[in-house]
Amino acid sequence: MFSRGEGTDRIQFFSDAVFAIAMTLLVLEIRLPESAGDDLGAALVSVVPSFLAYALSFAIIGLNWMTHHRKFRYIGSFDDALVRINLLFLFVVTFVPFPTAVIAEYGDQRIAVILYACAVASLSLLQLWIWVHAHRAGLMSSEVDDDIYRLVRRNLLPVPIVFLASVPFAAVFGAWVTYGWVLLLPVSIVFGRLPLRARRGSPPPAAPAPAAPAPAATRPAPARRSRDSAS
Repeated sequence: MFSRGEGTDRIQFFSDAVFAIAMTLLVLEIRLPESAGDDLGAALVSVVPSFLAYALSFAIIGLNWMTHHRKFRYIGSFDDALVRINLLFLFVVTFVPFPTAVIAEYGDQRIAVILYACAVASLSLLQLWIWVHAHRAGLMSSEVDDDIYRLVRRNLLPVPIVFLASVPFAAVFGAWVTYGWVLLLPVSIVFGRLPLRARRGSPPPAAPAPAAPAPAATRPAPARRSRDSAS
């Protein structure tokens, strides 16, 4: 009775609140150094790495909120497993400000880059888990057919692929690997253009019906001979 039900409004409202708090906490990591003195220009320059980390994390959390919002437009039911997976996802969302602060302060160290990459990849993997579970548990709207399900599942793969692939490179090249994260854009474009896998057991497309033959032209009736003509 209590492990499954209709409607996900409370899940969405709670998730929206957590997203809003996490995005607000990001900006709290941008602080002027206490030893700035009267040189405000130098102090502002010193917080540029923190601002860049804030902007990147804000965009990542914002995109995850958009993806989460779109998915739950078509996830109309819930079960205990979906609630637990969503809570785990929100746990990582609220954790993102910490690796953001770490990479802003220690962006030149490998462990900071690895921590940040793993946090971002975890967000997309948990989004993928939510989508797959909702489909397998029959929690989705009937509007979501197999093709739409596979399309969304495929579009969730570029982020974990790019960020997890950067982890071993970060162990070798250090902070330079952060520039490789721009590969997310071309990888997403490539994944978006891949054809969807054909459904198993689906019949081949029917051949078009042959066109009906055009009606033969009607021969004109011979002109009637005039009564006054010679016989």
